[in-house]
Amino acid sequence: MKPHPPYTPPYPTRHKGEIPVTELLAKARRGLLEVWSEEMFLGPGTALDILGQRLVVLNRPEAIEAVLVTQAGDFAAKPALLRKLLAPLMGEGLFMAKAPGRRVHVQAAQAMPALLTATVEAMGGLLALWGARSPGQVLDLAGTMRGLAGEVLCRAIFGSERAAATLTRLAADYAGKISGGGLMTMLALPETLARLRVSGEVRRIHALMDSLIEGKAGTGLRPMVVRDEAISLFTAGHESLAHALTAAWFLLAEAPWAEAALHAELAEALEGRVPMPEDLPRLPVTRAILCEALRLYPAFPIIARVAARQTLVAGEAIPKGAIVFVVPWLVHRHQRHWEAPDEFRPERFLPEAPPAAPFSFMPFGQGPRLCPAHDVALDSAMLALATLAQRFALRSQPGHRVQPQGGLTLNLGERLPMRLEPR
Repeated sequence: MKPHPPYTPPYPTRHKGEIPVTELLAKARRGLLEVWSEEMFLGPGTALDILGQRLVVLNRPEAIEAVLVTQAGDFAAKPALLRKLLAPLMGEGLFMAKAPGRRVHVQAAQAMPALLTATVEAMGGLLALWGARSPGQVLDLAGTMRGLAGEVLCRAIFGSERAAATLTRLAADYAGKISGGGLMTMLALPETLARLRVSGEVRRIHALMDSLIEGKAGTGLRPMVVRDEAISLFTAGHESLAHALTAAWFLLAEAPWAEAALHAELAEALEGRVPMPEDLPRLPVTRAILCEALRLYPAFPIIARVAARQTLVAGEAIPKGAIVFVVPWLVHRHQRHWEAPDEFRPERFLPEAPPAAPFSFMPFGQGPRLCPAHDVALDSAMLALATLAQRFALRSQPGHRVQPQGGLTLNLGERLPMRLEPR
């Protein structure tokens, strides 16, 4: 990639030093990306007590490795507040089970090899849809990528896209009630009321999932087990794929030099062909752009665990019951791990670049709860981006201000209007 001018994409303003708890909670109501001080992007982490609860934030790679991998058994459970938000929908699927490594994740095993095939199949419909639009027409990029991801995941998991639009809409409705500004409201509710608030979406998603997996449960597996795994896989895979593509398109629209490098690679490697999985090793710039998009805007910006017992983590005492946070939003922008960490520099991830420090780049998590689709999800995003970028460009809508927000997931806004242009 040729030398290029610096470009710093938008991120929330950071406060300096400690601030009163009331101000911290006010920031949290607007979004969890705002609560981190400037010093948190420099230091090893922090510990504090809020309303009698011990909170520990870990930034050091050796501490992150301990919590997520080598001592994962000491941090097996998610905080009760997160379980209150997610368990009604996901039950005891991969991301909620207390011992995920002991479960049989049949849906992941069956779906992952099909994900790339499903991506190739889904692109035909989107190419036709975009091709029928008038040049310069404005589309909601975030919604469009959610729709594409929903179709890909439904094809891969269930072998059909017939319910993709409905399932994507229901998942978005559920996420809207437990993320962003609604997150703090949900956390403040008693568990019974929190479940009641999302009961309609949960009931409809469960009914739809039951109809999709009917007859697909393997011998000895209860249908509810298969449903929990299918929901976990769809939710995580859908969010990862949609978010990676949305962030990449936004950054390409703001960085014409990166877009030019992408087009040069696609022209040389594909010569106008629709990309296939075997073409992926020839697309290092495409992969680097997506990786850098996920570094700057990780789909899951916060990972939380509860200490099941008193323990030591990289020499630091962690009391039983403490909530431990590993925060990709911090680690991906930490000044000890990255040069000019807030700048968009896809060249960080080119094959000739030095590898990222261990546990400094975690776009899909780490350890026993690592998304089973992590490698294939990135490959799927590469296929989608390479297919669309050969025929279309997206341009930012004048006057629209992008400001990333984070709750359980990160987004660049509920809507992201962009102008579609043919190439």
